[in-house]
Amino acid sequence: KFIVISIVLLMLAGFAITSSAMDVTLWAGQNIEVGYLTVEVDVVEDNLVVTYYITNPEWELGDTHLYVGTIAPTKSAPGRFPYGPEDVVEEGKYIIDLEDYIGILYIAAQAEIGMIDEYGEPVLDDPDPEIGEQIEETVWADGTQIRSGKNWAMYFEFEVE
Repeated sequence: KFIVISIVLLMLAGFAITSSAMDVTLWAGQNIEVGYLTVEVDVVEDNLVVTYYITNPEWELGDTHLYVGTIAPTKSAPGRFPYGPEDVVEEGKYIIDLEDYIGILYIAAQAEIGMIDEYGEPVLDDPDPEIGEQIEETVWADGTQIRSGKNWAMYFEFEVE
């Protein structure tokens, strides 16, 4: 009985094991801290899990785009990143197979956010909700500029142990 219980407990503990993990600040409009991005390795499933969290109550998460690669990104157009809104498994969460990745990964994480009021409704540029548009900002995870002098798109490094 002791051996069976020990094996079960080790198996249950294994489902939560990660070998690498980090949080990165999410910036809107270059200087508004709106949340954070978590990056972690699920060693049981051999996946990279990247999740966007918007913690500022004035904003809600929109579409996201994600670059993960073994070389630093050279293009700052998030629409051309390998992962986009269609790859999200649940709100703001990507699960990426690590089979082809080892060592240092370069990650660029971009999102669109929309301003909301205290009732969770979109804040509009125009007071008429039928013709107004939601106030939006672009978000990037904190890091190094992809194309210095061109725009403020950023990437950071993450080590898969």
